[in-house]
Amino acid sequence: MKKSVLSMVAVAVLAVPAAMADTIGGVYLGADLHFADAKGGFGQTGNQQDFDFDDKNLSSFYIKVEHPVPLLPNIKLQRNSLSSKGNTTLNRTFVFDDQIFAVGTDVAQDVDLSNIDATFYYEILDNDLVSLDLGVTAKYIDGDITVATQGQSATQDLSAVIPMGYLYGSFGLLGTGTKVFAEVNYVSYDGSSLSDMQFGIAYELIDSLAIDLALKAGVKKTKLELDDIDNVDADLTFDGAFISAELHF
Repeated sequence: MKKSVLSMVAVAVLAVPAAMADTIGGVYLGADLHFADAKGGFGQTGNQQDFDFDDKNLSSFYIKVEHPVPLLPNIKLQRNSLSSKGNTTLNRTFVFDDQIFAVGTDVAQDVDLSNIDATFYYEILDNDLVSLDLGVTAKYIDGDITVATQGQSATQDLSAVIPMGYLYGSFGLLGTGTKVFAEVNYVSYDGSSLSDMQFGIAYELIDSLAIDLALKAGVKKTKLELDDIDNVDADLTFDGAFISAELHF
């Protein structure tokens, strides 16, 4: 594991005595819609091919629980769809799942690397002006990649649990109910790197004792550079605008 991830974890742990958990506590429910432009390629180790992907609307759903218990981290569970299809004319002979697709063949590809994130984090700062959370995320990918042409189909399963560093920060614009925020999951190790990043603006539409409702919009980017994960190499990017809503009870 690279020092960057370990440093984030160490900072979060060392900051626990100073970190004040949410003094009231609360449950957050959220949903995102990501208008993603997918691009990149994949293949068996040492035989990667670029593919033409269709644009795809991706979704994420999450629940976040914050509490006032010292030392115990808050938790966020999130389900992320991460998939795209397309059609490509191969510019080289392509071997996938021990099947050979000749150069010039028109193939249909279907990538599904949907995943679940379990994030454990501490609130280092938490006030109306500045918020800062640090923690770690365990990303569980359980998906598959299929390449098919008339009379021929090859599928490679991919399953892995990947630890990542987690960072969330926001800056409030006093008196406006508006915040500028950034949320990042990142890891780099053994030739592979994964990142989930989103940057945007949140507006608190409802602010009451019973419930809060925030609307968010911005840009979101997911990038996977996989080096021999379940015998798969990949360099895939899902990039585009997003909108979301978050309820706080």
